[in-house]
Amino acid sequence: MKDYFIGVDIGGSHISCALIDSSNGEIYSHKIQEAPVDSGGAADSILQSWQTTIQKTLNEPVAISGIGFAIPGPFDYSRGICQIEGVCKYDALYGINIREEIRKIFPDRNKPVAFINDASGFALGEFYAGAARKSRRTVVITLGTGFGSTFLVDGTVQTEESVGIPPNGYLYNIPYKETIGDDYFSTRWFVRRWKELTGEDGKNVKTIAQKALVGNQQALILFDEFAGNLAEFMFPWLQNFQADTLVIGGNIAKASDLFMQTLSEKLNQQGLTDIRIKTGELWDKAPLIGAAMYAKSVLNETLPNLWRKTEQFLAPPKATSSLAGQYDIYPAFPLGTSKIQEGIANLSQWIVEQKTVVIDGYVGVFWDHFVEQIGAELNRQGKQVRWLHVETALRSPEEIDEMIRPFMKEADSIFGKITDKQLPDWFDPDKLKRLQPDPNVDITVLAGCGAALAGWNAPLVYVDLPKNELQFRMRAGAAYNLGADKPEDGRIMYKRSFFVDWPVLNKHKAELLPYMDWIVDGQRVENYLCMQGKDLRAGLAAMSRNFIRVRPWFEPGTWGGTWMKNRIDGLNKEVDNLAWSFELMVLENGLMFESDHYRLEVSFDFLMYNNYKEVLGDCADRFKHDFPIRFDFLDTFDGGNLSVQCHPRPEYIQSEFGMPFTQDETYYILDCQNSPTVYLGFQDGIDKEEFHQALLWSEKNASPIDIEKYVQKFPAKKHDLFLIPNGTIHASGKDNLVLEISSAPYIFTFKMYDWVRLDLDGRPRPINIEHGMKNVYFERQGKKVEDEHISKPCILKQGDYTLEHLPTHPEHFYDVYRYSFDDKINIETNNKCHVWMLVEGSSVTVETAQGMKQRFNYAETFVIPAAAGSYTIKNEGKGKVLMVKAFVK
Repeated sequence: MKDYFIGVDIGGSHISCALIDSSNGEIYSHKIQEAPVDSGGAADSILQSWQTTIQKTLNEPVAISGIGFAIPGPFDYSRGICQIEGVCKYDALYGINIREEIRKIFPDRNKPVAFINDASGFALGEFYAGAARKSRRTVVITLGTGFGSTFLVDGTVQTEESVGIPPNGYLYNIPYKETIGDDYFSTRWFVRRWKELTGEDGKNVKTIAQKALVGNQQALILFDEFAGNLAEFMFPWLQNFQADTLVIGGNIAKASDLFMQTLSEKLNQQGLTDIRIKTGELWDKAPLIGAAMYAKSVLNETLPNLWRKTEQFLAPPKATSSLAGQYDIYPAFPLGTSKIQEGIANLSQWIVEQKTVVIDGYVGVFWDHFVEQIGAELNRQGKQVRWLHVETALRSPEEIDEMIRPFMKEADSIFGKITDKQLPDWFDPDKLKRLQPDPNVDITVLAGCGAALAGWNAPLVYVDLPKNELQFRMRAGAAYNLGADKPEDGRIMYKRSFFVDWPVLNKHKAELLPYMDWIVDGQRVENYLCMQGKDLRAGLAAMSRNFIRVRPWFEPGTWGGTWMKNRIDGLNKEVDNLAWSFELMVLENGLMFESDHYRLEVSFDFLMYNNYKEVLGDCADRFKHDFPIRFDFLDTFDGGNLSVQCHPRPEYIQSEFGMPFTQDETYYILDCQNSPTVYLGFQDGIDKEEFHQALLWSEKNASPIDIEKYVQKFPAKKHDLFLIPNGTIHASGKDNLVLEISSAPYIFTFKMYDWVRLDLDGRPRPINIEHGMKNVYFERQGKKVEDEHISKPCILKQGDYTLEHLPTHPEHFYDVYRYSFDDKINIETNNKCHVWMLVEGSSVTVETAQGMKQRFNYAETFVIPAAAGSYTIKNEGKGKVLMVKAFVK
């Protein structure tokens, strides 16, 4: 059975389309539908003329498998979004999702609607059915009002810059003589040069060609000059690309008899003797055929094939609380019934009732897929919806790279500096103003990261994405940094996220939170979860007066161990190891809300933006939206030693990295085996310069050193607390499960020695010797370390329960208490935020003064906000329980 596709050619003042037999590129019944288009008219007028013309072809009595458009740029071809503006043609389509407009007449979303540059469409048409048939390496140029170019390898358009291929395959902007190629190989060159030679106005190339054909010497000279320029310009590209065929199309090619022989001779003189040089054979039919054949090659997907790269499972949309004593990897705060909606049906129904809607959200959201899902639902309801995309108003990736360069610092460093930029800096304000609602349709929706910046007076939907899932998408190359148009090295993308994207987008999110009408959890692309903004804010407020447990997530590492993967149910047991559990690393954790067992996740910062005073109490003014304390696991059971490292001094982290406070840590030994150790502090009498040189030698020669010559090692036992304020040399040895009770910063680790090993990606792990040397305290050596950096517990109270103080270092702004009891304890917050973990026992229940009750199991981290006032912790198991509590001093 024949497979037919519609090819559409969009010109400056017309549309043409035809049904193409994809087996041979032939036009069905030799029938082409054509119509004039007022490209300077309103969007509705333009789109209706397109839809009417295409509909005539859709009415043909054959099954149609897809539609391909050949359309001029600027245009986001992969997404189908028009970016044309400021040229007096199709300006009204700026920002509009053309694919969704075509879905109104071609609604089968299992069939592609694809877009390709008009020059590339012409090239593919000639490849499949014209002058480039049987060519392997083809260059096709179109010469007319502009200079188009396409590079083909076996019929595939080449857009990645490489040998012989310019970026995007575009030659028009390549420098040539005084300006660029487009100024020499287009109609305006002929008109301008004719005027210079004769003083006459040349209307167009056709007029000048007619003079040449009757022997006008100046006209003949002009075409010879053109051929010489074209040969000179094209030679290095044809040679480096190793082209076997050059095809020339466009209106100027209709005068090819006047320059083709000279062009061929000039190229032959330069050594290109085997190349075939041909004019196009199909002319106006070529882009129709090329667009249709391109549509056949396109998978109808708005999601990448690989859209997350991790060995950990995607959180399920529904879950139930774990049993007593069983660690819960999907904890959630209860909202009551009927608060969370599965899928987008309810959200779509709400959109139907609006005239305009803004859908904003985080970087990494798969906007095309989200729009397609909602668009299909709205189309089924018979609504005429116009989709606009705010990304069209972004500044260019090059402008954005230049703007953020000071915050990225050295290219080979994993560290940057927190940006002071704001999200509006990413956008062209004039382009933002062009994105306006269309009163001629039922509903106009503006979608994309930053959509609210357009300033519409419209209801607001926000699509959030957990940080772990964002990173999994980036690792798969399916998500990019804010304003980037392609993925980069993973370390660079993470650095740009941490120092630039996240601060900017979090600030934007904070401004939008009070106005959100709906919140969408964007992590499950086949099952979005939604709830109303008022229910989100109410849930956050309730959480801030009761209890908090974030959704933890887990990562492997080169030194990672087996404790977590062997003891925590629900994790992927097939992984080689797990090194970290992000128990309370709030910048990268989410909060799950539960209703009818559905689990909708939002980022932790929502809580701080909405209720930081209730959460932090007496330290709220000091830390504002920055939750100050971090809990996480370091698992080296059956693994390896951590790197020997230190963290920056307060003034250093502020001046170099823009952080408000530094990374002070402690190691609480939750579990251990095989008589493990902790590396901590220097050996007595250490020689600073000898240590420095030994580190440099090791890094340069990739050779191990005897680190114990310089760094002390202490035995580690369960429930020991090692004190690691900034500037302290340290590392956990293997066979520990370390609970890090620390200040919130977490990436500012200056690895000084890493046992000469590779990271999981096979590359050397970044070493930061010079940063470390500027921050480490060499006076922390000898017996001083044992006296001042290993906590000495003291009993503060004994009776129904035992309360111990585990003193921290004077540099630490937080303190640690440990409780042991058989039955229960009653606690007053005294306007302080408490961070807890059950470190011995099975499970406890917490009941707050507000009457809410929640179970917490062994090794789970939970927070009691200052505003909870008082609460009771009750032992659910047999025997004593042991719990640690951290709080700001």
